[in-house]
Amino acid sequence: MTESALSREDEILLSDWLSGDETPKETLSLVAMKGFFFGLVAAPSPVETEDWMDMIFGGAAPGNISDDKLFAIISVYNEISEQVYDSGALLPEECVETAHFADNFKSGAALNDWSIGFAIGAAFYYESLINSLEDNSEISQALQMAYLCLSYFSCAGTAQQIADLQQTEWEAFTQTVLDMMPDFIVAYAQVIEQAALASGNYEDDDWNDDELID
Repeated sequence: MTESALSREDEILLSDWLSGDETPKETLSLVAMKGFFFGLVAAPSPVETEDWMDMIFGGAAPGNISDDKLFAIISVYNEISEQVYDSGALLPEECVETAHFADNFKSGAALNDWSIGFAIGAAFYYESLINSLEDNSEISQALQMAYLCLSYFSCAGTAQQIADLQQTEWEAFTQTVLDMMPDFIVAYAQVIEQAALASGNYEDDDWNDDELID
């Protein structure tokens, strides 16, 4: 697992601000924001900064974000971009599984927050991308499996349904997902790139993996 792009002190200040009275109630937690950025930076086409910034705050960013808070958010975005395309992506160090597996799905649990954030970030492209692929193709199955794994902890009910469909006891299937997550985190951006190219809607030179926000 990886440390934050910010100092511990700055991370606490950002986390407290995101969950405080100055931001909308729907604002993502810091862990959820990290999951959001992980899903977002793999997008097959650029997402405008104002669009993803709004999503951090539930749809509309406050108009009075101070420079230090904006810098902190951009720093986290750039760090996750670097991990995904250069140094290697890992779960944030906060994402430690709970003693009882079902508690990982509860609101406020780190894995639940991260998976919710990831699903919000991936929502910018996942449905259109999966719909553009041939049904049951190898890349379509790989994309669906990656998304299932990384969004798994976002909803207990959906996770239970998936385990039932696999004819596997929920706790055992959850452990299987936990075991698979590191590999899918490392491979996710590559899966998205392969799926985008297979869709026929993108070309190799559409990718600019090392372009970060200044």
